[in-house]
Amino acid sequence: MPCTSIAMKANNGDLFWGRTDDFTFSPFKKSVKTQITAFPKNTEMPSCYHKWMSKYAFVGINVNNSLFYNDGINSEGLVGDAQYLEECSWDTEENLKKRGLTPIVGAEFVSYILSNFKDITEIKEAIPKLALLKTEYQPWEDAETGIPSPIPMHFTFFDPSGKCIVLEPVNNGAFKIYDSIGVMTNSPEYSWHLNNLRNYVQMRPHNVGENKLNDQLVIKQIESGSGLLGLPGDYTPPSRFIRATFLSNYIDSFKREDGIMQLYDVFKTVMIPKGLEKLSANSTKSDYTGYWIGYHVTKHTLYIQPECCNTFTQFTLSADLKEKTIK
Repeated sequence: MPCTSIAMKANNGDLFWGRTDDFTFSPFKKSVKTQITAFPKNTEMPSCYHKWMSKYAFVGINVNNSLFYNDGINSEGLVGDAQYLEECSWDTEENLKKRGLTPIVGAEFVSYILSNFKDITEIKEAIPKLALLKTEYQPWEDAETGIPSPIPMHFTFFDPSGKCIVLEPVNNGAFKIYDSIGVMTNSPEYSWHLNNLRNYVQMRPHNVGENKLNDQLVIKQIESGSGLLGLPGDYTPPSRFIRATFLSNYIDSFKREDGIMQLYDVFKTVMIPKGLEKLSANSTKSDYTGYWIGYHVTKHTLYIQPECCNTFTQFTLSADLKEKTIK
């Protein structure tokens, strides 16, 4: 169940962030009912565990008309998502309270953060007091995906200052916090991915040309692209992390009006077509990219493209949104 997120910046400073949502089922099938949903500020959030009041308006992609948001952005420009992480952990309500931690349902974590915090600094201050509760999430169970809850996940958030963090609930529900380079995929844990970049220190955005070993042996490159020779091309999380990191940093500077398409072009290298990631040799089920979404963070605007079509649906969040809105 792979996913990828990438952050990029235009030459005028505008920020762009996006992610792929990759599963073995269509996120738009009737039982899952994935849709764009916006909540205004000062609204009671209908949590399955405990209700809270939203401090900020936010919009994103949710499941079954619930607070399970795959990704979203709030009126302050804080944007983020949830992705699959095998190493995720939880704890019981009793144990969390004994540890002095506030229980949060993992499926509602993205909506909780977007509705309560304005930037990365505030999140970092709050996270040491929060932890994931081990509990079934009924809206997800009703979606009939074949994947039971609680879903093992980690989370990425990115704010208008350009700061980005990764939050991984690997300590019996409590979080490890990492400053992010703006790219995330799935397992292993984030520190492993950062260390793995050292295996690709030779990557360059230009041709190598040739390698003169001695006077008689000069090895010349084949055609073009030798600077990225050895870039992994498979769909494992480590390989997608490497591709997303180097390509998002090596592309040419771009204007704000080209930001969404530049972001989309980089994401093409990690989008998974149906059939390439079958669960086993005899399985007909395959992980694939159910949708791609890009956020023009500076303008609080999202652009989503479902797997089944080649057009984008756009939605811009207004800070003075008056009522819950579904598109």
